[in-house]
Amino acid sequence: MIVFYKLANILKEREMQWKDLCNAGISVNMPARFSQNRPVNTETIDKVCTYLKVQPGDIMEWVEDENELKKRELQSQIEALQKQLNELN
Repeated sequence: MIVFYKLANILKEREMQWKDLCNAGISVNMPARFSQNRPVNTETIDKVCTYLKVQPGDIMEWVEDENELKKRELQSQIEALQKQLNELN
């Protein structure tokens, strides 16, 4: 999942707020989408990068979805318990 924590850090470092991104020529609802890590199109990302003079990788990154991580952890626990159960039988 794409997250925009880096963008939040840039804004903080520059003493800016999310709403200041509207100066990049994006719609008024787009800063909220960034702040909530919701999908945005590449045109919007381009406008923000141009406005802030940064690369896309400077404002966003991909992280594994928390739910997927939890599912994998639970699946691993289930497999370990199943192995223990089989050993007892």
